[in-house]
Formats: sequence, C-alpha cells, structure tokens
Amino acid sequence: MACAATPYFLTERSLPIRDLINGLLEAFRLIAIGDQTLLEIVLLSLYVSGVALAISAVIGIPLGALVGLHRFPGRRLVIALFYTGMGLPPVVVGLFVYLLLSRSGPLGSLNAVWIP
Repeated sequence: MACAATPYFLTERSLPIRDLINGLLEAFRLIAIGDQTLLEIVLLSLYVSGVALAISAVIGIPLGALVGLHRFPGRRLVIALFYTGMGLPPVVVGLFVYLLLSRSGPLGSLNAVWIP
C-alpha cells in the first residue's frame, strides 16, 4: 500500500507508467555505458536511412525537375499523385510494401522480405 506522500505514478495501480519510466531509465543507462548492441542497432538504422535517402534523391530530384520545368499532358494528375503520396502516413506505405513483398503477397516469390 502506498503512503499519502507517494506520487501516483509510482503506486501499484500505475504499473504501465512505472514500466515506461523503468524502460526509459534502462535506455539512458545503455546509452551512457555505450552498449555494443545498441550501437550496432543505431548504426544499422543510420545506414538504412542513408541508403533510402540516396535512392529517393536519385529518383525524386530528376522527377521533380521534370514536372516543375516542363508542361505535358497529365501533369496535373502527376502533381496530384505526388501530393497524395506526401500525405500518406509512412506506416501505411510500409504496411502496403510489406504486404506486396510478403510470402503470400503478389511479389512473394521474390523472397525480398528479410529481417537481419
């Protein structure tokens, strides 16, 4: 039983909050000691983000210049599709790509879903 001076977020009824606080403290501890596994995860994340950025830039910059500098039939439709893509949440796009590439998806025969 908690005494009257105990903050609510530390009482037994608030277990999820206590778990969150303990998780954050453990995360800060791992950062402070320079945990090797954490460092590998961060470096892999930065690598994947960098590769995705490079691929997106190679595709997106020329397409953006083409749409911005030239007039062609269907240009308004292309711009509308670009805006629609920018408005989609990344989770929705990720789930869509995963469903396409999963074993039971239409592109499942490519075996492209691999988790290290």
